[in-house]
Amino acid sequence: MPDPTTTSRYRKPGLLLALTPVVLTLLVLGIQLFYFDDFTPHIPLAIGLAITSLVGIRLGFRWKRIEEGIFHVIHVSLPSVSVLICVGMIIGVWIASGTVPTLIYYGLTLLSPAVFLAAAMLLCSVVSVSLGTSWGTVGTVGLALMGIGAGFEIPMYW
Repeated sequence: MPDPTTTSRYRKPGLLLALTPVVLTLLVLGIQLFYFDDFTPHIPLAIGLAITSLVGIRLGFRWKRIEEGIFHVIHVSLPSVSVLICVGMIIGVWIASGTVPTLIYYGLTLLSPAVFLAAAMLLCSVVSVSLGTSWGTVGTVGLALMGIGAGFEIPMYW
């Protein structure tokens, strides 16, 4: 059976039509953030999904095909979402258990400002490889290193 997206029944979008959902979603997100002073992206993203679905319908896709595409993308992205959830749990546990404050305390005690940046790079490398996630490193050790750097009066832009 041929792929239904390659048959002549479906049109390819032009550049303007292809960018419409992206631009409108960003516009709604901007209104939510700057006008309402609230950044809960769920409603703007749902509106963006609706706009994208309308573009798909305009291009000749049936709702069933659009729905299958949505579920396929969710299925493909679930492993990444699971990793982010685990990273969030690691960050929360490290902060709640006192690991991050302990890292700040010992970092201020054992390190000197002269070797701080090199030590921070090495520490982040080791933690990132051992955890398997750069996001977890930023959220845990990175947070502690920012506290240590502030204690050493090292500017954030270094």
